[in-house]
Amino acid sequence: MVSVIRFLTSRGLAFHGENQIIGSSKNENFLGILELLSEFDPFLEEHLKVYGNTGKGNPSYLSANICEEFIEIMGQRVFCAILEEIKKSKYYSISVDSNPDISHIDQLIFTVQYIRGSEPVERFLKFIPIFSHGAKNLADTVVEFLQENNILLSNYRGQSYDNASNMSARYTGLQARIRELNEFAIYIPGAGHSLNLVGVKAAECGPQIVSFFDFVQRLYSFFSTSTHRWNVLTSSLGKKSYCGQVSL
Repeated sequence: MVSVIRFLTSRGLAFHGENQIIGSSKNENFLGILELLSEFDPFLEEHLKVYGNTGKGNPSYLSANICEEFIEIMGQRVFCAILEEIKKSKYYSISVDSNPDISHIDQLIFTVQYIRGSEPVERFLKFIPIFSHGAKNLADTVVEFLQENNILLSNYRGQSYDNASNMSARYTGLQARIRELNEFAIYIPGAGHSLNLVGVKAAECGPQIVSFFDFVQRLYSFFSTSTHRWNVLTSSLGKKSYCGQVSL
């Protein structure tokens, strides 16, 4: 069961479906894989027969609750292993960014980079709920997280964020506040975000380009909001050929 949980979590697959009933075609991956394995394992087959649909209050190690407990234990073990690697490496850098999840809670994505042996590695550490994008609040959150996990701020050697003012501002941004605590935490703007800004600003310099993409966007919106118009569009364009070109 632990192996099944590890398999599903490592691939980001769903655990449970519409029900948690053994024998149902809608019980999703966790129970479905156990049912499949039970065809080749008499012990597991007997366990599913005896404890499969006994309901709440009966220990079976088949419920969603036990899956959550196993995932929590595994996640904490991985988290502690990463912390040990960081402390062994000594010097590190971090990257953080915020993004709202499906429940509309803003979370700070905390990743760390360090050297393991002779190779650079990057590891995700945690989603940290935040309630403000202010530079002071972000700096306090980062410092508090480092202190809680005994990661020395004095070994902080690099920081990389996007180009938003609350992150990159020279005097009041997150990077500036961290530099006040450790002058060796060099700030480097995120390469991906910088490249995206270059593309956006370059496109905005040409009125013809702006007009063209505005027209394409309005054209797409016009056809995509109606199934009838979309069918007219696709039938007019014809089928795609093997080389990826549209035959008119």
